[in-house]
Amino acid sequence: MLKKIEKSEITSGKKLSMKQFIFLIIIIITATESVCLPSFVASYAKEDSWLSVIISTIFSAFIFLIYYKLAMIFKEQSLFEYIEKITGKFIGKIISILYLLFCLNVAFVVTRQLIEIMNTAFMPETPALVFLIVTTIPVIYAVSKGLFVIAKMNEILLPFGIFALIFLTVMSLRNVKLDNFTPILAKGILPPLIGSFPITSWILESVILLVIFPHIEQKEKTLKGGLFAIIIVGFVSLIGVLPIGIFGAETTANMQFPILEQARNIRIENYTARFDVFIVSIWITGIYIKIAVFIYFFLKGIEEIFKCDDYRFALLPMATFLSILPAYACRDIGNFLEYLKKVFTTENLIIEIIIPVLLFIIAKIKKLDKRN
Repeated sequence: MLKKIEKSEITSGKKLSMKQFIFLIIIIITATESVCLPSFVASYAKEDSWLSVIISTIFSAFIFLIYYKLAMIFKEQSLFEYIEKITGKFIGKIISILYLLFCLNVAFVVTRQLIEIMNTAFMPETPALVFLIVTTIPVIYAVSKGLFVIAKMNEILLPFGIFALIFLTVMSLRNVKLDNFTPILAKGILPPLIGSFPITSWILESVILLVIFPHIEQKEKTLKGGLFAIIIVGFVSLIGVLPIGIFGAETTANMQFPILEQARNIRIENYTARFDVFIVSIWITGIYIKIAVFIYFFLKGIEEIFKCDDYRFALLPMATFLSILPAYACRDIGNFLEYLKKVFTTENLIIEIIIPVLLFIIAKIKKLDKRN
């Protein structure tokens, strides 16, 4: 038993390659971005949703540059370790706890998304508790093995997700009507700007770089790798607005899961092949990876903030929370989608933009980059 624990600790101490880092950034954003975003963006930007994607991708790349510059000041320390050096002990603890809650909230929201997809679209009679237990067991097991194992698993699974995305796109193109994306800027630039907010909040979950940075092997290449990942995510987001081209902006805005309807709309010859099941089976693997990543950093944050010996002591309580709370966080799917569209987006943007930018500015004013 002791040998197994020792082996697990050695594995969890390995550094991530640039490929693994890029794959992690891609999966934590795209795993859930396409679930509800097409309907959210369509409700704001209508036919100009593709412009919202371009705006959010460019802006997110700029913010990622700030993440990189902040992380490079404290190369071998994670966000939870250097916040107090920037803001002081008291304020630093508060900000650290906010980031802990951010990681926990993302994990719970993603878990709830999985429940809603399975309950609404596939197995409405199955109790939510069943999905929660089936989700929790592999996630907690992966977290217990450390970040390197999660990244390695993602390195194997992500290519299947990319293949599924390419397949879905190619098979849907013949159903896309370009007229559904016109007129361009009929109501000015404001609707696309507002529509870019939810996309930006998802893309900037790449703020996880501030925690993951010490675990990366080639830190100098992180900026190029991260920007490349964001460009890929932007391209995936453009594909994500294809339902607008298929169903129209108004119809897409009223859909719960446009991407599933897009998959169900695919037909080979005159037969319906139910490709939504195939897409969701690949999609779920990405959701598992994303939950595992955010739970891992939540527990590692607790370990670093409260100076614990090993984050694994909290695995059992974490499993209990993950098995219960997501099902009761919102009354129903309508309430949940409304929370995602408004509250979740606002919360994320504060954590992902305002706080990191302020931390970077204060670190520069204090000249911490020169001291380090």
